[in-house]
Amino acid sequence: MTTRRAAWLSVAWLGIGLAVGLLVLALVDSDRAVNYWTVYVLERSLSLDNVFVFLLVLDYFAIPREHRLRVVQWGIVAALAVRAVTIAAGSALIDAISVITYVLGAVLLVLAARMLRSRDEPIDPEGGTAMRIVQRVLPLTRDASSGRFSVRSGGMWSVTPLGLALFALVAADLTFAVDSISAAFGITTDFVVIWLANAFALLGLVPLLALVRALVRRFRYLSQTFAALLFFIGLRLLTEDVVPISPLVSLAGVAVILGVGLLLSVIGDRLSPPPPRVQEERRPPRCPPDHVGAQ
Repeated sequence: MTTRRAAWLSVAWLGIGLAVGLLVLALVDSDRAVNYWTVYVLERSLSLDNVFVFLLVLDYFAIPREHRLRVVQWGIVAALAVRAVTIAAGSALIDAISVITYVLGAVLLVLAARMLRSRDEPIDPEGGTAMRIVQRVLPLTRDASSGRFSVRSGGMWSVTPLGLALFALVAADLTFAVDSISAAFGITTDFVVIWLANAFALLGLVPLLALVRALVRRFRYLSQTFAALLFFIGLRLLTEDVVPISPLVSLAGVAVILGVGLLLSVIGDRLSPPPPRVQEERRPPRCPPDHVGAQ
């Protein structure tokens, strides 16, 4: 995929995602439409971390280029299924136990602080507990030439690097979903709204894989902006009973934080251009420097 085509596809997916809100507005009501737009913008922004981790996983498991798109597509489908269960469980829990709202608010504040502190902490796709269990339980093969997730050899099935990469993508996405879904609950507990926003945010990830290097180099204060987003929504949850905020104000707040972050990044680069070495190191939190801009 060329950079030009990836740019057009990214804009197209962004337009589709925003247009879904118009359908919600026409078929349901304005509050749910505004909540959808807020969660969609939030998920679309935080999904940038997913892009870098997806690239890292594909490189780590040495997935052949001709099979990468298929692995990512199936990873997105599986991630949406897992997120559906997570969102449904979270919505039911919040509706049943009101104090969960305050717990989520506190969690978001902690995540915001951790996002600023852990910027340079790399992740290991095979280092997670789930991945270690899979590797101990299932027979594995390092041959990815078949292009399949599992192969039958010698009368038994073995998981290929494509299968391991698929599992790692879903596991990594679930880890990042702790941030984004918790933040989404700060906007609404409507299952349909949150899942739709997640679906269209994740479906637009594929063209972003080709754009991510250029995008991040233009966003100097990326991790600070994401941390501010989580902090804003965390405060909204903790102060909801004292200072209620309407869906429209929440949407405006998210948009303003993103806009200010981008503006400050542009101004900062113009006033103090970073040296080439610093520019090469720019990346979202948790993305190892060796995989910046992997294609």
